[in-house]
Amino acid sequence: MDRTITKLVFIISMIASFSCGTKQKESADESIPQKPTVTEESTSETTDQYVYFIQPKDQDVVTSPVFVEMGVSGMEVEPKGPINTNKGHHHIIINGSWVEEGVIIPANETNIHYGGGQTDAQLELDPGEYTLTLQFGDGVHASYGDKMSATIKITVQ
Repeated sequence: MDRTITKLVFIISMIASFSCGTKQKESADESIPQKPTVTEESTSETTDQYVYFIQPKDQDVVTSPVFVEMGVSGMEVEPKGPINTNKGHHHIIINGSWVEEGVIIPANETNIHYGGGQTDAQLELDPGEYTLTLQFGDGVHASYGDKMSATIKITVQ
């Protein structure tokens, strides 16, 4: 990433960190394998709880800013706060993998929190290939794990 994008992502991350107000743990092990992509049309998961990208779709070619719309099935989106059964909020991990269940999802330039309960976002990304992982977490940003993550690959022109 060039310096402008890095600064912008850092500023967004700092805002997210301050709005989240939680102590962060170490990032998930990058050696954890990716799970297959889950999309709205392709939900062959054995559970009725999953997250998916409404847009962009896997392998899409897009321009920056990238509009991302996030979906969830079997759980309810709510802002950060108390831990409530079957509720939580979205996080996007840029060029990284899902976070192990129960581990706090880090907040930094590549791990973006949507603790306000947002279901869409715009990402400023330089041209290139990216992996986006959607990770659902509880009210205190603890990951619901692999079962509540989805990964796509996009190309930004």
